Amino acid sequence: MQLDNKTVDASKKMLWVGRIASALPVLFLLVDGAMKLAKPEIVVKTTVALGYTEAVILPLGIVLLACTILYMIPQTAVVGAILLTAWGVP
Repeated sequence: MQLDNKTVDASKKMLWVGRIASALPVLFLLVDGAMKLAKPEIVVKTTVALGYTEAVILPLGIVLLACTILYMIPQTAVVGAILLTAWGVP
């Protein structure tokens, strides 16, 4: 079976669109997790204002980075996506 060149070109374009669409939220989540690990003053103030204690910031950062890394690995992307989806649920 031979594929049409237009089909192959469209598939490559869609692959890159998917990669870019995934990269943007991944970059945001990685920065968010890193900021939780660094614990600058604004992160501490915001987290406390949301009703959490300062003690949970580091564990939250670790869990967020772990879930994001799971999402980035193709074999575990579905599990990572589910965990990141649950992350946003209050």
